[in-house]
Amino acid sequence: MSLFGASNPFLRPGDEALTLGGQITGKAEAVWTLDYRTNLETDGSLSYRHYAREYGALLTGAMELALDHRRNEYLSFRTEASFERILPIEALASSLDSAIDPISLQDRYEISQALTYTTSTLTTFNGRVGWNRIAPRRSLLLAPTSAVFLDFGAERRIDPVTTLGFTGQLVASRSRTGGDPRSWALAARATRRFPKTWNLVVEAGVTRISRLEPAGGRQVGPVQFSGNASICHEPGRIRFCASGAVASIVTSFGGIQREVSASTSLDWRTSERGTVLSRGEYRRSPQGIGQGSARPDLEVLSIDARYEHRLDGRFTVYGGAEYQQRTGLGSDRLNAVTVRAGLIYRMPRR
Repeated sequence: MSLFGASNPFLRPGDEALTLGGQITGKAEAVWTLDYRTNLETDGSLSYRHYAREYGALLTGAMELALDHRRNEYLSFRTEASFERILPIEALASSLDSAIDPISLQDRYEISQALTYTTSTLTTFNGRVGWNRIAPRRSLLLAPTSAVFLDFGAERRIDPVTTLGFTGQLVASRSRTGGDPRSWALAARATRRFPKTWNLVVEAGVTRISRLEPAGGRQVGPVQFSGNASICHEPGRIRFCASGAVASIVTSFGGIQREVSASTSLDWRTSERGTVLSRGEYRRSPQGIGQGSARPDLEVLSIDARYEHRLDGRFTVYGGAEYQQRTGLGSDRLNAVTVRAGLIYRMPRR
């Protein structure tokens, strides 16, 4: 549970008053062994948040089921189904929808089936097919959007610290706003482990987006660069990661859009009981190119830091601050600062 104070917590124009509030969240997870080759994983959370002024009470949560089945030493399957109800402002930098409408609740659904085939200790093929849906509730700007997707790839370990391969993706989306965007992407992939606990992952390739035109036919966009890179360092007490990406993503504002993103994370165990956690995320979607408009780019930024102190095996107290920023359909940048303190209770595992 936590108590917080925020200036403009929903990043609305003209709302600068201090808003106090509180939140209580329950989380649970379990792994069920069905047989020696099959596991069922369950994970769920439920949050109740109340604001002292204007915004009232909000109920959010998530639920996920995953079935892992290892057919033999070469072939394994993973089936996943999930539901999530969130405020976009809760995951500001993980969804560009929050740049357009950070207040309306969203229901998110996803079902997928993954397959991994290992031909030897060196070579692995994988594939994943699925469906997802983003359903904003009572939003005037965001529209329900569904998508089907196919991810595929292969990798081969060429030495004890280096792996090379490729990845690909096909996506087709459908939205009430029209356009029904489609995209494809193909990239080369390399991973390498360096001395002193550094790990590097790099993907570089191309992507293309197409949309239906109002007069009929499909407008095919240019082939554009697509890729991502991440590096992590885990020397012991400190874990640091940084990443950046350029990709096509599904949103409930215009369907598939091109996105540029960057993120960092730092976990620093300062003592036997104390830990400093810091996160930063930035996302930008260029607007107006190939869409007949001159809208400003959509941008979201989130930076937060907190200190956690474990009192014993069950109780942990924490405190910290978060800075958020968004640029939506207007050109103004809206900012918010939240200060938060709370208590975490963990039930012992059985």
